[in-house]
Amino acid sequence: MGTKFNTMRNRFFHICFLLFGCTILFAQETEKLEIPEPMMFDLVRGLGAEQGELEINTLADFPLNNTSVRPIEWAPEIEYALFDGFAVELEFPFADGHFEAFKYAIQYTLGTSSNNKYIHGLQFIGETYVNGSITELSLLYIPAYRFNETWSALGLFGLMYEVGSDANLNKRTTVLLNATLFADIGHHSVLGLELNNSDPTLQLRDENTMVLLVLPQFHYEFDFGFSFQVGFGPRFIENETEYSGVLRVIQTF
Repeated sequence: MGTKFNTMRNRFFHICFLLFGCTILFAQETEKLEIPEPMMFDLVRGLGAEQGELEINTLADFPLNNTSVRPIEWAPEIEYALFDGFAVELEFPFADGHFEAFKYAIQYTLGTSSNNKYIHGLQFIGETYVNGSITELSLLYIPAYRFNETWSALGLFGLMYEVGSDANLNKRTTVLLNATLFADIGHHSVLGLELNNSDPTLQLRDENTMVLLVLPQFHYEFDFGFSFQVGFGPRFIENETEYSGVLRVIQTF
């Protein structure tokens, strides 16, 4: 299983870096472009967010196997666009009823292509754990492309670096790669398939073990600003597979 996992993970890395290289050539022009957000590794509001946009949401990850040793991970967060294309976020991750960390993020939209099909941006994330001296700092590039009225795709590619006296001295840096393909199947409904090389709800591991999450998902948005996302999928960790059901509820203003 370990060899198969490493091969699958390496292929995923190659695909993500190829997408990164192909998309970095587009023009700079700021305009709103509607592309869904990944469920597990969401954005700080959508790319091209307009000043004053406010979102409150909560993600919950429910273990479906190994439930005696796996907690329910959940994280309420608030996101606000301070200026057009610039948004900030505060998040409070929990494991069962235990408060785990303070998480904070900023996101800047770099621009859109002249044909208004491509948009990209940068995201910075900091996460400081309350039990121990460790902070994780992440920088990601975010390309997104709308192929037509139905299909779109979004990626998050970057690095996470650990600082603090409790940081892993042997492996302080972890590659972060996320790619999601979306299909708008109705005015309010979206199907997605998200691939992520690490677990964004629980980065803190003894060895910074690389994992691969495969998360099929369904999004539904009501007319009054409330929406929900639900997904079920496996997470491959070396010789082990964890299965989860994931729910995110969102209110925008």
